[in-house]
Amino acid sequence: MAVFDRIQAVMDKTIAPIASKVADSKILDALMGGMMSTLPMTLGVAVIAILINFPIPGFSEWIESSGLKVAGNQILSVTMNMMAIYVAFFVGLRWGKACGLTGYNGGILTGAVFLCFVPLQSFEDIPMASFINTSYLGSNGIFVAILLGLIVPKVAALLMSRLELKLPDMVPPMVSNSLSPIFTAIVLFTLVWFARLGLSMTPWGNLFDMINTLIGTPVTMVGSSPLAYIIVCSLQSIFWFFGVHPNVMLNFYAPVIMALTAANTEALIAGQAMPYGAWAIVALGTAIGGQGNALGISVSLLFTKSERFKAIRGVALVPSLFNISEPLMFGLPVVLNPTYFIPFIFNIPVCAVIVQALYALGLGAAYNPTIQLPWVLPQPVIAFMQGGVGCLVISAVVLAVSILMYLPFTLMADRQALKEEAALKAAE
Repeated sequence: MAVFDRIQAVMDKTIAPIASKVADSKILDALMGGMMSTLPMTLGVAVIAILINFPIPGFSEWIESSGLKVAGNQILSVTMNMMAIYVAFFVGLRWGKACGLTGYNGGILTGAVFLCFVPLQSFEDIPMASFINTSYLGSNGIFVAILLGLIVPKVAALLMSRLELKLPDMVPPMVSNSLSPIFTAIVLFTLVWFARLGLSMTPWGNLFDMINTLIGTPVTMVGSSPLAYIIVCSLQSIFWFFGVHPNVMLNFYAPVIMALTAANTEALIAGQAMPYGAWAIVALGTAIGGQGNALGISVSLLFTKSERFKAIRGVALVPSLFNISEPLMFGLPVVLNPTYFIPFIFNIPVCAVIVQALYALGLGAAYNPTIQLPWVLPQPVIAFMQGGVGCLVISAVVLAVSILMYLPFTLMADRQALKEEAALKAAE
């Protein structure tokens, strides 16, 4: 215990203050809140994505021949494949409110500025017509959307402090909120006008290619490997063991997750191989029941005999089945419990290696990133819906391995609990 006490003391002095500041960060709140605001759209089209890709012989052929698959893919193209537009609006809206902008001005200005930077192309045979290059509205535009979502509202708020149009109090708020930033908008879009001209003279030609070349590509290359995901999840497990919520790490990795998922989605809809398929399968197969594949702990509790663990498994099993691990982490507890340190920290790396081996054997080849399901569904259900029997087998193997890794430690703790209960009865 002395070793864990020293580690906890170091964590309290180093990690805890950083985690507290990160949790209180308004920027990260706007970033995460803005991206989570897209869930109604992604979950709303999930049913369409499931039906047009449902792996049932006969049904899939009917979906194809009836034209429903074409119509469904068109809906997915203007939702999931244009994710950057929605991210720009919602991040700008959340951050704009934190900066003091009223109404929807933060989201409207950010979304408009984002579209102003999107390259336009012309039809050769129709001189007066042009079209937006939609390739910049998906994964290639995620990083630009995030950056503009954090920059535009801040600039607008600074301009508003000097250029706000003051209207009488009798003017309805709906009108005043729309008219008060008019001079700010004029200055802002004028700056965008000259910025776009300046970018056209650079080797990149536009903001999207510049950002993706200088920032997006390096970050994606580093974060897109299965090893990067394993490292992030392992750090999350270490943090969670010492009571620091894993979202501290997830906040920084979330933009990479969104960009890689969008890239896989675009490739699948285009009939191409997914560029980050191995990464996606590792991510799918190493999150069963919460951080550290916590469902394995809950299932291992079914083999216990002490009254203490029987009571805990009744509380923790159902939440873990739906990927909610807090009752288990603080009720067992796993947090700061030296019994579970080794299996909890090493569960993700071990299971990730097994997942990669199964993927190399061909399991998980049917994985479909267009199918987005609520995270509270049992992970095996998500695995089957997104990747058929192959992904379900991966999920089942990971769960079995997790149970086997946790079971010896749970039984050891259970024996200790039985001794304590026996001593308590004898004393009574």
